[in-house]
Amino acid sequence: MMMKLKNRILGILLLFILLPLSIFGGFSIYQTNRKIDDMTECNLATVSENQRINIKNFCEDRKSEMEMVANYAMTQAAIKESVGEPSPYDAGKVDLEYINNVLKERKKYGVFVASISILDKDFRVVASSESYEIREISKMKYSNERFHTGGFIMGDVYERNIDDESKKLIPAYVGVYDEERLLGYIAEELDTAYFDELRLNMDSLAAGTFYLLDGNGMIITAGDTKQKKSLSHFVTDSSERNSFQKAWDEVDHNSNPVGKIYYKYRGDSYVTYYSDVDNTNWGMRLTENLSAQRQTGRSYTVMLCLAFVFFVLAIFIVQIFITKNVLAPIEQIMNVFNDIKATQDYSKRLPKSNSVEMNQLSDEINGLLTHIEDENIQEKERQRHLRELAECDPLTGINNKKAIEQKMLAMVQSATDKKVRISVGFLDIDDFKDYNTNYGHQEGDNVIKFVANTLKENFKGEVGRNGGDEFVFGYEGDISKEELDRKVKKVYDILNKGYTRGDLLKNMSVPCSIGIVTAIGGSFDYAKLLKEADNAMYDAKINGKNTYVIRELSVSYTHLTLPTN
Repeated sequence: MMMKLKNRILGILLLFILLPLSIFGGFSIYQTNRKIDDMTECNLATVSENQRINIKNFCEDRKSEMEMVANYAMTQAAIKESVGEPSPYDAGKVDLEYINNVLKERKKYGVFVASISILDKDFRVVASSESYEIREISKMKYSNERFHTGGFIMGDVYERNIDDESKKLIPAYVGVYDEERLLGYIAEELDTAYFDELRLNMDSLAAGTFYLLDGNGMIITAGDTKQKKSLSHFVTDSSERNSFQKAWDEVDHNSNPVGKIYYKYRGDSYVTYYSDVDNTNWGMRLTENLSAQRQTGRSYTVMLCLAFVFFVLAIFIVQIFITKNVLAPIEQIMNVFNDIKATQDYSKRLPKSNSVEMNQLSDEINGLLTHIEDENIQEKERQRHLRELAECDPLTGINNKKAIEQKMLAMVQSATDKKVRISVGFLDIDDFKDYNTNYGHQEGDNVIKFVANTLKENFKGEVGRNGGDEFVFGYEGDISKEELDRKVKKVYDILNKGYTRGDLLKNMSVPCSIGIVTAIGGSFDYAKLLKEADNAMYDAKINGKNTYVIRELSVSYTHLTLPTN
């Protein structure tokens, strides 16, 4: 009887354990595969997007450099002269040797730049960093229709011997314009070694194969993302390529330049993240074998189910105790730590637990958090104080020379990005030495502080002390000459009214000379603007001091000056 009862109980236990175990095993495999797929796809998407951005940034850098050369007046003049148009220079012909040397110098600053050339509209060489014959048809001629727009574009891979070594190169072009008329092109040859470096340094977040292909399907760079092994071609098996190509052809790439596709090959599932590269007809692929990734999770699930069969009774008994007395308090601890990690708020504390041991642990952790919170507050205060010391002029409390330079550089960059007007001013106290000589250095310091406070209170832009009795100030945004003139006159009214000295019955005026220049952002860099403001200030001194000069600057020449002979 007892044996029958034991067998019956065993049968019931097996029935109620094996059935849930089978359901649990199947569901576990499904969930594991799903999580592995999601993680794999997320990793691929992250790496793919990072690489796309890296390549885009590289293209933008090359575009900027080439456009700078295209905007040289000498570039336009050389192309015009090469096709028989009148030279824009009254002094004579363009010095091609000088231009070639300029291109050679520009090439030195491009680590992966093999050559820089100036071409006419028929792709004939006008000038080059290399030893091309003048009027020779460039080997970089590119037939893509998008190229003929004159906009920036990067072409397809080709090979050329450089210093007796075969190099894989990519042509890049940007148009040279005389107003709206296309004159020719700036052409660069870029070494594909850059993209090899990009691949070798890519995140090992995703395992799989990475391909960067040109418009003809030729390899720019390719390799195994984990072992960094290079691949010489897209796929080795024609059936694999056919499987991929079928899925690839079903995608509307005009509407979906970035996306993912799934396909099967020899029973395995694959996912490929693809994206077009801006300013090119290239394609980027990052492929992973989903089936191989799932295998690890499947083996783990099987072992978990087998272990569960042997230990299910013991685990079930212990589970309630562990969940109530250990797991729940640990979960509370993790939740607090996750909140702290997300918010950087070290004021959070662990709650009390039913377990004496967990309460002791909570108290220790809470004490540690209190210590970290105090240290964090002190560190923030130290950093704030150090920033003030590094950026603040100790006498006036305004920006020091280094700080105003950094802020003005940022202001110029912001005005350039927004294409708005920027104004830069330079102020010098007239006959400042007389204050120190006649009244002492203390009174000289009072004069400097008075001028600093006046500028700070009447200009909402950046104000800083350039050194001694010199001040620099700047304003970003469109402002009329009348409004700017009104602001400056207000400053002069305050300065001429002066400040009260303790040993005088009347105020002491502070005459100053001010030079201000305004320009559209991007027209000039900060060094040029500051120099022009300084020149305007000196003109104000020549005009009799205690006055100001305001000038509006415009671009009428390039940064490079051609010889006159």
